[in-house]
Amino acid sequence: MAAPREPLGAVEAEGSSGRQGNSGVEVVVFSDPATPAPLCPHGPTLLFVKANQGKEETRRFYACSACRDRKDCNFFQWEDEKLSGARLAAREAHNRRYQPPLSRSQCVERYSQFYMEDSFCHYNMFNHHFFDGKAALEVCRTFLQKDEGEGVIMVTDPPFGGLVEPLAVTFKKLIAMWKEGQSQDNSHKELPIFWIFPYFFESRICQFFPSFCMLDYQVDYDNHALYKHGKTGRKQSPVRIFTNIPPNKIILPIEEGYRFCPLCQRYVSLENQHCEHCNSCTSKDGRKWNHCFLCKKCVKPSWIHCNICNHCALPDHSCTGPKDGCFICGELDHKRSTCPNISTSKKVNKAVRKQKQRRSNKMKMETTKGQSMNHTSVTRKKKRRERAHQYLCS
Repeated sequence: MAAPREPLGAVEAEGSSGRQGNSGVEVVVFSDPATPAPLCPHGPTLLFVKANQGKEETRRFYACSACRDRKDCNFFQWEDEKLSGARLAAREAHNRRYQPPLSRSQCVERYSQFYMEDSFCHYNMFNHHFFDGKAALEVCRTFLQKDEGEGVIMVTDPPFGGLVEPLAVTFKKLIAMWKEGQSQDNSHKELPIFWIFPYFFESRICQFFPSFCMLDYQVDYDNHALYKHGKTGRKQSPVRIFTNIPPNKIILPIEEGYRFCPLCQRYVSLENQHCEHCNSCTSKDGRKWNHCFLCKKCVKPSWIHCNICNHCALPDHSCTGPKDGCFICGELDHKRSTCPNISTSKKVNKAVRKQKQRRSNKMKMETTKGQSMNHTSVTRKKKRRERAHQYLCS
């Protein structure tokens, strides 16, 4: 329903660095609730910010929450853009015409042979949007809070091209809905969650859910060309399970190549050897990782330590490549969204936008004036030609 699964290379690049080159787009997770987001066929849009490394000027815009390819949904609107009533009416008509085709009745027809009608909803997990409105929201609420939420487990397998931030916000809303049905005695309990996602998003997922850990289990898909075992697929799947259930309570199948590590007290893959220096089974991708004494951590076997960068990387990496960090001040210990200079940056951006708007209006006025003068000149020449023609004919 949302963005399709993307090739591994494109997604891994995003998971490891968050952007490519010296500019990037970030989602604004905590936008102003007093300003509702405009709607596209997939529900409320998300607010993004386009930022450039080392530059304070940024521009915020709304785009589709579910589709990352403009061919699937071409919605785009600047945050400060004003729309006329005619354009808003045309957009509403467009949204009704191109709403995802799976209606409530089609959902019932498709899933009724497996589930009761009150057991599923047509839902966009990237913006917590129920396509069938409040009725579907109440179906979800009732399901989560039945018997005080006892026995409910959330299993989610989002498209790998989806952004972690909006997914995390949505999942927290579902968790809050589940907690509303809990008694005060169970207020400390957590909704058990299994989030299926590529391993290189671990740091971002744990940033939003510190209690989550990543299991070593490699998730395969029989109908996926890349993420499956076999001669035609990838040798190892990069897809893992992130969960808030303690890993020592989850048993992985030994016949599929997993073993129990008595030191870590959890199941790991056979190739994931325990490192006595890190005191952990450190591999993330199923291969045996090597310990770097300079970095004081284990790294991928294909990486080497670079004395210029002072950390391990691929042998053919660029030492002068873009660094992670803040787009506003350039520091590496935080992102743009948490920069202490962000308030100053916003004021500068506002002043720059106003200045650009004044320039644009001035250019429009000059263009209109020039066109008017040209029109007057052409009209005069035409009248002179007409008079000359009349004189010759008389």
